[in-house]
Amino acid sequence: MNMQDEEQKPQQTPQNESQNDPADLSKAEKVSAFHNAVELQAKIRREEELKERRRQAEAEDAAYHAREEYAKELAEEKVDLIRLKQGVIEDSDKVFREQETEKKYTVWQKIGNWFYHSKWWLGIAAFCTIVVAFLVYDYVTREDPDLRVLLLTDNPELYEESDKLTNWLQTMCPDYTADGEVLVQSVYIPVSKATMENSGTYSASYNTQLLVQFQSSTCMLVLVDPDAEAYLQPEDMFVKLDELYPECSFAQGRCLMLDDTDFAEQAGLTHPLHAGSYLALRIPAENMSSEEETQAAYDQAKTLLDEIVSVLHTTENGGVSDAGTAE
Repeated sequence: MNMQDEEQKPQQTPQNESQNDPADLSKAEKVSAFHNAVELQAKIRREEELKERRRQAEAEDAAYHAREEYAKELAEEKVDLIRLKQGVIEDSDKVFREQETEKKYTVWQKIGNWFYHSKWWLGIAAFCTIVVAFLVYDYVTREDPDLRVLLLTDNPELYEESDKLTNWLQTMCPDYTADGEVLVQSVYIPVSKATMENSGTYSASYNTQLLVQFQSSTCMLVLVDPDAEAYLQPEDMFVKLDELYPECSFAQGRCLMLDDTDFAEQAGLTHPLHAGSYLALRIPAENMSSEEETQAAYDQAKTLLDEIVSVLHTTENGGVSDAGTAE
């Protein structure tokens, strides 16, 4: 039995080896096919890369030759141009890129072309010319007044009749400008709680106007009513008139009271002033105007106020008495 077993064993080994061969062959074939595919793809990429390199080289070579040809052509054109200018040759078949045929324009075309290319700064020049012309016209035609009176009262009727008031004041005002004509003007600012606080943008404007007036020497003689006084500082702004006019019964502190006077009647006003209205004289102080300008304006305003005090009368029950005599 052992011998038979031994005889059978050598026969089993080749049989087992023959059974494993198909699997090994299939695996080897798969590996070989993969390597072939990878090599094929690598070959295709190399060919495409070589093809792209050849294309780039050809393009660079073509560009180089084009530049060389263009440079050569320019050099030939320059040589022919120099020879033409020197009279060596009379004609050339070269086309000179530097030369352009000069276009002929008519006179109107030249003018129109000039205006077209100059329109931006012509517009600026025209605007500046208009502004300068307006300023010159305003300066030439403007009449400089000899004196201005500041009206601080929310009284539309007084504003409408302000010309009557200034015309009356002109009869007492000297000719400070020495132009042979006396001119008094008024500056009206409606000062009251309604206008200074409850009028929106107008309130800001009125407040600004009031500030500017008291920072300049434009108006040193002021007409004020009680509503406007709330927005002023009389102690710091106005001169004590009772010291300037001790014999005038209307001079009370810093005010020349206009109640019970014929001020409105002499001025030709058809509407009465607000109760408690008075005239005041500003203290001369240096601000936006120099001290000399402010003092000169003060002296002129005081001269006019002297005349007003001298002609102002009181009215009591229809009677008239001289204001210069204290009661």
